[in-house]
Amino acid sequence: LEDFATPSPSNAATVAAADAEAIRLEAYEAGYKSGWDDANSETAASDHRIAADLERNLTDLRFTYEEARAEVLHGMSGLVSSILTSFLPRLAAEAVLPRVAEELQAQIASAGPGTCRLRAAPDTCKQLEWLAETYMEMDLQITPEPAYPDGRVTLHFSSETKEIDLSGLLGSVTEAIHDF
Repeated sequence: LEDFATPSPSNAATVAAADAEAIRLEAYEAGYKSGWDDANSETAASDHRIAADLERNLTDLRFTYEEARAEVLHGMSGLVSSILTSFLPRLAAEAVLPRVAEELQAQIASAGPGTCRLRAAPDTCKQLEWLAETYMEMDLQITPEPAYPDGRVTLHFSSETKEIDLSGLLGSVTEAIHDF
């Protein structure tokens, strides 16, 4: 059998050994390039699968969020309705009294006690009666005005008129809650 490990002394054998080395290097480069290309294509395919899975999971989460939000808002509708119909009007009515008292204090401080006519909604007038007992030095006349909503009071002093209207605030809060 011919021994391929030791080169033969002939010139043809030397050329064949040089060609064999070049062929071996080309085969190594081709194998390396093929392996690199396979790794790149596998990475790209893996990235595509991961992106598709992520997109599908995010879509599932978005639907879950929308469903949960709708369920929570539906469950809170009774609470929101009672806030709008009972709590906010009562809160506005209770907030009017300190504002009117503040205006009366300012009037007494600037012009001294005098006459003041208050016009307000009938329910608000019941709360304002407390002011007549507190500010006895002033001549307070409380007149119910059926056209006024709760939260609106007009103060007529001898020289000026002041308007306190919390009904607009109540309306804007109600509208914001309905919009939500």
